[in-house]
Amino acid sequence: MRRRADASQSDGFEAFAGALQATFPARDDAPLALTLLRLLSAGRPVTAAALAQTAERKEGEVAGRVSSWPNVERDPTGRVVGFSGLTLRSTPHQFTVGDRQLHAWCAWDTLFLPALLRQTADVRSLCPVTGSVVELVVAPDGVTSARPADLHVSFPSLAATDTDDITGSFCCHVFFLAGADAARTWRETRAEDSVFDVDAAFELGRRVVAALLEPGSSTVMEVSR
Repeated sequence: MRRRADASQSDGFEAFAGALQATFPARDDAPLALTLLRLLSAGRPVTAAALAQTAERKEGEVAGRVSSWPNVERDPTGRVVGFSGLTLRSTPHQFTVGDRQLHAWCAWDTLFLPALLRQTADVRSLCPVTGSVVELVVAPDGVTSARPADLHVSFPSLAATDTDDITGSFCCHVFFLAGADAARTWRETRAEDSVFDVDAAFELGRRVVAALLEPGSSTVMEVSR
């Protein structure tokens, strides 16, 4: 059974969602961005040649487009190992799809990535306030379970967010907070931050990535695993 979000719980929810769309520069080529993300979810670094072949586009065009996007993680040989919140590098946010243990840049990424990948994910992270383990099952259409059930997500002030360094200015401040007391403590010590319950945070992600999943991006190639 899917949990439901109450998007009315916070003033400015719509405005916040709109502002967060700017953290996705790759939305200018949604088909290519989604193809790259889904290739990466197979758990292997992605070459320009593999991306071009899967997207059925010229390698030079694809390489140029990806090079124009900020926040693309690469290995020493230039292969992509991290993109749009999903990474092959270890982080505190484990993101398991099928038998593939991947990672996410931040807690919020784990809530919208299942919709982009069209797959359910098991998520494991830590609350920075209590130190307790947080576990979720996130389907493309919602959070199906969460432990603890009373779970919140922190967001930094967008005024301080640099979209050219999203991991260093935004993601490093986005965590799961285990329980109302942890959320209250976070608010008291970080007055400029926003805190949403996990279902509202999922809804926030759904609205932000909706443009990537509109009919216009249905030309994304299916990736075989």
